[in-house]
Amino acid sequence: MEEKKLNELTNEELLVLKKKSKSTKVINASIIGFCVGIAGYSLFVAGITWPTIFPLLLAVIAYKYLGKNEKAVDAELKSRNLS
Repeated sequence: MEEKKLNELTNEELLVLKKKSKSTKVINASIIGFCVGIAGYSLFVAGITWPTIFPLLLAVIAYKYLGKNEKAVDAELKSRNLS
C-alpha cells in the first residue's frame, strides 16, 4: 500500500492489517528459507554455479521488497501511538 492510502485508513483497519502481517511474515520467511535451501543444496552438489547464485539473488530480493508494506504499517501505527 502507498503511504497516502495508509494515512487514510482508520485505526481499526490499521490494526487488522497488522494482524494479517503476522501470517505474511511466515510466508516470506518460508520463501527466503526455500531459496537459501536450494542454493545450499546446489552448492553442495555442483559448487558455485548459476543455480547456486540465482536462488540467493531471489532471497535477497524477497527480503528487501516483501517486508516493505509491513514496515509502512508499523511506521503508521507508531505515528498514531497504536503499537
